[in-house]
Amino acid sequence: MLSGGGRFLARRAAAALRNLPEFVPPLEFPCRIERLPEGCSTIDNELYDDAHYSSTWHAEDTSRELATLQLLNAARIPYFDRVWRQQLQLPPTRPGNFLEVGCGGGVATAALGALGYRVTGVDPAAAAIEAAREHAARLDLHERLVFAEGSAYDLSAFPAASFDGVLMADVLEHLLDLPAAVREVRRVLRPGGVLVFDTINRTYKSYLFAVLLAQEVAAMVPPNTHDWRLFIKPHEMTFLLQAHGFLADTSTFRGMAPTVYPPPPSAALDALRRLPERPPPLPLSDFVEISSLEVNYLGWALRGEGDGEGDAEPLPVGALSEGLRRQARVQS
Repeated sequence: MLSGGGRFLARRAAAALRNLPEFVPPLEFPCRIERLPEGCSTIDNELYDDAHYSSTWHAEDTSRELATLQLLNAARIPYFDRVWRQQLQLPPTRPGNFLEVGCGGGVATAALGALGYRVTGVDPAAAAIEAAREHAARLDLHERLVFAEGSAYDLSAFPAASFDGVLMADVLEHLLDLPAAVREVRRVLRPGGVLVFDTINRTYKSYLFAVLLAQEVAAMVPPNTHDWRLFIKPHEMTFLLQAHGFLADTSTFRGMAPTVYPPPPSAALDALRRLPERPPPLPLSDFVEISSLEVNYLGWALRGEGDGEGDAEPLPVGALSEGLRRQARVQS
């Protein structure tokens, strides 16, 4: 028989379980990499302009809200740096002109600036851009890092072929019009330039960890940060890039996963006591690079030849869907 304290904790745990979301992922979109209509998703991209969330980009507590993105840097920044240095044949000083599309509060931008990169960061959220500027100033990186408001769909502030490398970190899974964003990225990249990115695979495992646990149960990220239907399978990403004049190979992609540390018994007991009012943080630490692409993954693509302007016409509606179907038939 449970003691009084045991019954109390059991009631708290039961209350938390009653609030769990569905364990079955929602119905997928017919084709993720085609342009999706406005209003089709539950994702809330406006939260990055919220004053509360914009103050959490660089918080010391990385178990909550936007500060959790800092944990990804341990895996993704070495990968991005390695790819750019190898493919662009960069010397240790890392010269060149680089762009981060959807930079948010500058979590990845600042890490690249610390390595010596000169990066321009663009994001549609004014509050996020302000947080990025303030963080760069605190780190004395303001001479290497420039930030401006801008959209992945419209990079017209930059001439064609003006960047050696482009970064899209934690961005692709938020976009409804992937083809438009990829066309713009290709336009601003010089021939031979390199796009690097990280995103999330659309699997049951990603639904379990990125949506159910991290978002809905532990509240590590704000509500509606992610919509599982917008996650992108690696073969979809490769096909999308190839269809827009990039050289891409899924075999060069790498996965990311967090390290897990067991919380001390006192912390675990305290977390149970606060259920369901405050969900316990997941015991996660820095991400590491792995071979599995089941949840988070990293990738890169080389911009092919072309002038970047005349070859950037949109593909006919349905062309990407049909291309994926043909590819599936060939592979079967």
